Amino acid sequence: MGTRFILRVAPQDHDDAARLIAFKARISSVPDMEVIGDLGHVTVASQNGQHLKCGDRGIILGTVFRRGERSGVTALSHAEQTQIMASGGRFLFDACWGPYVACLLSSDGTVILLRAPWGDLPCYRFTGDGAEYFASDIDLLTRCAGYQPAIGWNAVVDHLVHGAFYHRATCLSGIEQCPGGERLTLAGDGEQRDDLWSPWTFAAREHQITCPKAAAELIKETALTCISARASQFEQVMVTLSGGLDSSIVAASLAAGQARFSAMTLVTRDAAGDERHHANRVSEALGCPLITTQREATQVDIRLSGARDLPYPCVLTFFAESMRLADDAAAQQGAQAIFNGGGGDTVFCSIQSGVPAADRLLAEGFSRGFLRTLGDISDFAPASVPAVLRDALARAWFGKPPYRHGMCIDLLTEAARQRVASKPANPWLSVPVSTLPGKAFHAYTLAYFKSYVESLDPCRPVPIVAPLLSQPLVEACLSIPSWLWFGSGLNRLVARQAFAGLLPPEILSRRSKGTPSSFGFEIFDTHRDVIRSMLVDGELARQRLIDLPSVLAILDARQPASEDMVSRILDFIDVEAWAAGWSTSP
Repeated sequence: MGTRFILRVAPQDHDDAARLIAFKARISSVPDMEVIGDLGHVTVASQNGQHLKCGDRGIILGTVFRRGERSGVTALSHAEQTQIMASGGRFLFDACWGPYVACLLSSDGTVILLRAPWGDLPCYRFTGDGAEYFASDIDLLTRCAGYQPAIGWNAVVDHLVHGAFYHRATCLSGIEQCPGGERLTLAGDGEQRDDLWSPWTFAAREHQITCPKAAAELIKETALTCISARASQFEQVMVTLSGGLDSSIVAASLAAGQARFSAMTLVTRDAAGDERHHANRVSEALGCPLITTQREATQVDIRLSGARDLPYPCVLTFFAESMRLADDAAAQQGAQAIFNGGGGDTVFCSIQSGVPAADRLLAEGFSRGFLRTLGDISDFAPASVPAVLRDALARAWFGKPPYRHGMCIDLLTEAARQRVASKPANPWLSVPVSTLPGKAFHAYTLAYFKSYVESLDPCRPVPIVAPLLSQPLVEACLSIPSWLWFGSGLNRLVARQAFAGLLPPEILSRRSKGTPSSFGFEIFDTHRDVIRSMLVDGELARQRLIDLPSVLAILDARQPASEDMVSRILDFIDVEAWAAGWSTSP
């Protein structure tokens, strides 16, 4: 299990003794939970005690890695502690990374709270009994801070419309998420938020690495270091291995770092979701054992949400079943963590449009390199060279946006649509004027996938780790021009070049990509009656958020439903199962 913590910030210059005593009593009722720090009016408790001290006025919860090192920090030097405090925590973002939350207390009583960029240790905020509480999970806020769970339906609608994009407000009323990369300062006269980490720092033109060889070397070294560092926290890990490029890079990095690991591959009845041939090829090349498991729709409990302990319905039904099978396999193999290739497409800049060519045009003009990139994108898309050229010109010179933010309002009522925010409140969607369109698109996709690390559950007995979403690797990929990621009809080219020699050539040159989407159809068809019952009697209909007649028409139709409609109805089921879990919470 990962780090669990709760932190209480009491108001200054108030008599808080009785409330503090009550808080500590509630902490003592949670098994293995104990107070690990009293920083003036700040009290910090943790369940597993994993933390670093920063003098007598700072505590860092979770795991911290120094850049370039392959194991966690066990103690901070005096110089590091001084720099952390003097910089208001910025030094941590610049010199370190990892899943951590830091609390620093200034000499005047000001509290600084920081959550690591791309760190997968959550931090949720709740205000109660005159104090501010910050915790790794809702259970601790309920048991120790007096929070009473209640669903925020406006936020649920935003979730259904905007998907996984980050929202500060969670889908539970009164609970905020502290975003990674932000510094929150709490002083007697109010609070201030500063975004200390931004993709635009690394996506800036002056920071781009245009040499292909240097770019590949950077990605290789950074990936090996990050993945080895995350694995160093466990005696043995298991990687979910599809045989695609991303999960294969994770496995190859584990092997190169001499980590103890095994692998499993999940298959579906449909050939598009059966990649065992590729997974077997990788496992043979790396010499790691491989378990093959088939997803079974009959084993899916659609009434049980995979996000039942989280403040938003962010776990898809088919993914929850995949994780159940992965947990079973990890137990068989004695693994303490499950690694995956989540986010690889995004981090390695997989784009299907003319924006990389637009970037090169703006950077180099009508050069030979630009013409070569037109051909590379044409081969990959596939699209004609004139079509790619038109798209590139439109994006470079004629104001065509690098991306369009899609809003999914399918099967929602008109009343629900009126409650929707026009776009997610995400600072990464405010693009600096000088940014190349391909880098804007890259940051946009990262903003979408950031929610994955934001929503991992620290209470899971077997942690899930997506090491490709480590801060140094994200930064390295942002510093590589979008056009370098394409060539020879392939995307993610820099990553393929980086791992040449560590993975079989047929994996590095693989263009096909498996998909488990057919499993969604299996779930839909197998559980159609239960789905119907859940939606007819559920909260979404009671709250007048879904167009129930249209939903039932799809469920009751004789002809097969489209993939989009199946996916949409399963989205509703994910919300219903999640909401039912919170509605029955004590």
